[in-house]
Amino acid sequence: MKRKYLLHLFILTLSLSIFLGSVSSSYSQNTTSNFSSKQVVINEIKGYAQRHVDNNENMKTEVLIELYQDNTIGLTKVQIAEIYEKEYARLKEVKQTNSNSIWTQLPKGLYGWIVAGILLILLIIRDLIKECIKISIKNLSNWVYKQFSGTAFFEDIALKRYRQALIEKYEKLKIPFRPNYPLNMRTVYVPLKVSGSKEYKLIEVDHALKDYKRFVIKGAPGSGKSMFCRYLCLSYAEGKLNDLSDKPIPILVELHSLKESKLTVEILEKKLVQVCALNDFPKADRFITDGLKKGRLFLLLDGLDEVNFSLRAEVIEIIKTFIDTYEKCRVIITCRTAVYHNQFFDVVQQTLDIEDFRDKQIRDFLKAWKSQMSPGKSVEQLIEQLRKRPKIMELARNPLLLTMMAYLYTDTPFILPHSRIEFYQKATETLLELRDQIKNIRNEYEGKNKRRILQSLALYLSNFQQSDRREISYDTIINKLKEVLPDLNLSPSDTNPIIKEICDRSGLLLRIDGGENYKFAHLSLQEYFAAEALREKEQELINKFKIDTVAWREIVKLWCGLATDTTNLIREVYEKDPLAALECLADAQVVDETLAKKIIEHFKQELLHQEDTENIAKALAAVAADYRPRGSALLQFLVDIMNEDDNSSHKQAAAKTLSYTNLPQAVDILAKYYDKPHLLEVRQELIRMGDLAVSTLESIAMENCVEAMDDLVAIGTPDAADTLEKFLHDPQLKQQAAWRVTAVLDKLKEDENISDRL
Repeated sequence: MKRKYLLHLFILTLSLSIFLGSVSSSYSQNTTSNFSSKQVVINEIKGYAQRHVDNNENMKTEVLIELYQDNTIGLTKVQIAEIYEKEYARLKEVKQTNSNSIWTQLPKGLYGWIVAGILLILLIIRDLIKECIKISIKNLSNWVYKQFSGTAFFEDIALKRYRQALIEKYEKLKIPFRPNYPLNMRTVYVPLKVSGSKEYKLIEVDHALKDYKRFVIKGAPGSGKSMFCRYLCLSYAEGKLNDLSDKPIPILVELHSLKESKLTVEILEKKLVQVCALNDFPKADRFITDGLKKGRLFLLLDGLDEVNFSLRAEVIEIIKTFIDTYEKCRVIITCRTAVYHNQFFDVVQQTLDIEDFRDKQIRDFLKAWKSQMSPGKSVEQLIEQLRKRPKIMELARNPLLLTMMAYLYTDTPFILPHSRIEFYQKATETLLELRDQIKNIRNEYEGKNKRRILQSLALYLSNFQQSDRREISYDTIINKLKEVLPDLNLSPSDTNPIIKEICDRSGLLLRIDGGENYKFAHLSLQEYFAAEALREKEQELINKFKIDTVAWREIVKLWCGLATDTTNLIREVYEKDPLAALECLADAQVVDETLAKKIIEHFKQELLHQEDTENIAKALAAVAADYRPRGSALLQFLVDIMNEDDNSSHKQAAAKTLSYTNLPQAVDILAKYYDKPHLLEVRQELIRMGDLAVSTLESIAMENCVEAMDDLVAIGTPDAADTLEKFLHDPQLKQQAAWRVTAVLDKLKEDENISDRL
């Protein structure tokens, strides 16, 4: 009953609403209609006024009254006249005002240009406004990013920006000596050969990292340790580490920047945060803490040898604690061979030794320079010059020194000398005399004066008491030059210009941190200039060496190539570090023969009886490669060892030493023992000698020795490929040679001379 009542009430209400709505609508329509009709008539009257004014006609009030006096909307004659006359008067006044305007006085043809100009201005303003808005949005976006980049919500964005920063930082290999012409890292990087046990293998991003999660890389100065770390960062940024199951995120820390006297794990963690901030990932504290605990981070700790001697032991202990604390993380530590004494054996899986460049690696490296060589110069020509200079060829097996050679050969009339010290002398002399590479402006300061300044700075940096052996502040440079400039007949006002000229033209000194600090292009160059600074200060150098044999080892060796008589220094060095004394003999100008024989005899025995003879073999080889009597006598000793009837271990040690001499006669000696089963190492030594061994291996292979063909494949140079191709025309050898030729050509497919044959 109640529901029925409600239904009736609803119907009654709806009906009433419809009725009232219709009445209201009707009234509204009538009102609107009447209003609309009146307004239409008024507009018509005003329209007549508009036409009369536009046609410059007189007022026609009577005509309008006659036209509209019978209107049905209630307008009287007075009202009609008033509407018309008011509108006419208004329009007449407007027209009069416009006629007095500057625009009406302009030629009609100019209107279009004015309009176009206005539109152009509007277009420019529009783009400017758009750009302002775009910049404002970008600045706002960056501000928001910097405020919240450390949060989990922004992590993906932060890592994307971190990767982009790494690409921008490492994709171009900046050559200090030619700052305007960097090389592409992807092109110039050459995988490094390393030895971790008795094997030889290539360090590759997707190979070494799969084998070891934590390892040390040690090698000679300039052997490519830092470049390897940077290449890993670039590889990560380009997605080339994604095949690793843990998808690690590398963070590169240059250990020389750890200057705290009381280093802790917490300080090292903050250092990682700082590195992220420098690579467009600010406020990464949460990310670092979380990444360390979960093992997401890949720590690249570069340059243990560059840590100050007084802090090095402490840094080593903190790194060990750090690795133990965050055992899930990947870690690579790099260090010079002379400094590393297996300090991390209990926290890493392996220690890898960087091998010198083989001939194939030298060629691969030089490919990046090929397109920049002027007519009359070529990679082949440079390699031919190296072959004629055994000691310089040995230097070329070092990536840093090969870079210097490639630059000097490509961009200057530099001629390769025949000794290491001559190379440093002539190379730095050439660099210090370089003009502005872009404007070809002459130098304002003499090379000898710039050399004196570099010597002073290098000696200051090499002092073991300094907290950082690599960086020197601008303020310190100012103070040091106050001591040097008067002796050069230069004033304090020359400080900025001469430092600028050294940095901009020679590339031997680099600005860092926006010019607040400076450093030498490489530690080896710093050591060379320090040796020059102490040329007449033998006892001072001896004292420094005795305090820190590691920091001053290379300086001592270089000094021996500069000084006239090195007898006293080498004697003192021998008492402290016998191997360093042997290495000094290779560069020494004059040394007492009795002392030299004593040192050489000592290491002859060491070579034959020590298990690890790599460094001894290199040092003896450097002496044996010298054509002077001392070198010839040592070379004969090695030949005599190879001719012994027994004791294969002695022969293996002698074979290794011979291979490091880079002498053609060493190849002939080694070839005699190629087929001796107890001297399998001879094959590896011939492979190491590269193109020097190709013709000898060809002769061995002609005797149907497939092992010699395999060794040609391992050498992998164009000469080796050409030799293997010859075997394709020999009925007895072509079957064994076919796939080996393909293997070599695959290695050389990027070489344009070989690609034509594919």
